Amino acid sequence: MERIVPLKGLTLREIGRQYMIVKVSEGSANLSNVFALNETAALLWRQLEQGNCTVDGLVRWMCREYEVDDVTAASDVKGQLDAWREYGLIV
Repeated sequence: MERIVPLKGLTLREIGRQYMIVKVSEGSANLSNVFALNETAALLWRQLEQGNCTVDGLVRWMCREYEVDDVTAASDVKGQLDAWREYGLIV
């Protein structure tokens, strides 16, 4: 199974009620490329940060966390991962 890993140097920051993925280098955040997330996407990203994630594992997590069926969860997870791949945020 393919493991999904965030690109090195990226971190999720919560500022007030907003969530953003930023690139961190040498202790400071580079705000030239900031990716805003809603709360669900932010929690999904936190799962990636914990490591050892697969698509199937993320779908199971989403089903438990949000009490949705596996078809809905799979569609949502795939859509978010595709967007993150497009922006080069995951490998």
